[in-house]
Amino acid sequence: MSISDIEILPIDPLDRDLVNGWIGTQRAVAAHDLPGEPLPSPSFQRLRLLLWSAAVDVERYVARREGAVIGALQYSMPNRDNQHLIELELEVHPEHRRGGVGTALLEFTERRAAELGRDTILAFATESLEGGPRFDHSGREFAKARGYAVVDQEIHRRNDLTLVGDDELGRLYAEAWENAAGYELVQWVNECPDELVDGMAMLNERMYTDPPMGEDLDIRPAVYDAARIRNTEWTAIERGQTQFNSAIVHVESGELAGMSNICLLPGEELHAWQQDTIVEEKHRGHRLGMILKIANQRLLRRYRPQIRYVHTWNAEVNDHMIAINEAMGYRPLCRDLDVQKKLS
Repeated sequence: MSISDIEILPIDPLDRDLVNGWIGTQRAVAAHDLPGEPLPSPSFQRLRLLLWSAAVDVERYVARREGAVIGALQYSMPNRDNQHLIELELEVHPEHRRGGVGTALLEFTERRAAELGRDTILAFATESLEGGPRFDHSGREFAKARGYAVVDQEIHRRNDLTLVGDDELGRLYAEAWENAAGYELVQWVNECPDELVDGMAMLNERMYTDPPMGEDLDIRPAVYDAARIRNTEWTAIERGQTQFNSAIVHVESGELAGMSNICLLPGEELHAWQQDTIVEEKHRGHRLGMILKIANQRLLRRYRPQIRYVHTWNAEVNDHMIAINEAMGYRPLCRDLDVQKKLS
């Protein structure tokens, strides 16, 4: 076998064999590299092939050898901001590693990035934590060998909701509200109330500037408005996702002071994903982060009581949010690495 035997093809969503091979490769990679973690949802993966946010351009390819799909690529490319960047997902079937597949896919990616006028490739790898489950490190080593430097890292934590005591959460929630006079909680599923959508756009922009990031990570300020929020919501709904949202409003000014979001994927019955949580800087110091996280977890459990695990990620230096998560029952699972290469 050689690299010359590998075909790299764009994924046609109507090519059943190609799509089945792509999904099968993704699930094999997850089962091998992240044992015990949820496998990619086939229904969600099929919908991703057809639908994505208007704020990004997306390209997807598979590597095929002798008619079998053995690897995959996805490029997510912001088109309103960060137009220098490609966010890369590169996967090689565990049974076909060390045979040049990853090298062929990465060389193709770097050529394609140059064609698209993008000079920065950002990809992701996983690293086990001492005392935690042992995950596969081949992605980390592959990136390092090909000149991709670690530019940021986060701890992936998981909350087993069957171990969370409602009495303790209730105490934390009540104590937090004692520090939050003059604020009120607003919650919704999927679509933001009209009167809050501009505030949500502002907070989404702040997610690109406020959380701690590595100095060398080339992520630049984003551009959000109400239309982008609405398109993101529409895309999620059309892909069968459910978004649970909690927000805090400063009553006197009417300003949106903070928000938190949890996402559910179609076909997934045990796991949910905590996404953004942020409190606007001038409203910090009132325990709003604790209120948002507990309130949103309660909202999730009212709608989907069978969900057992919620996953979240925090920069290792984000002591404040880590303290909130640890108090709620989140425990470290692994370290996720952002690896980056500048092409020029």
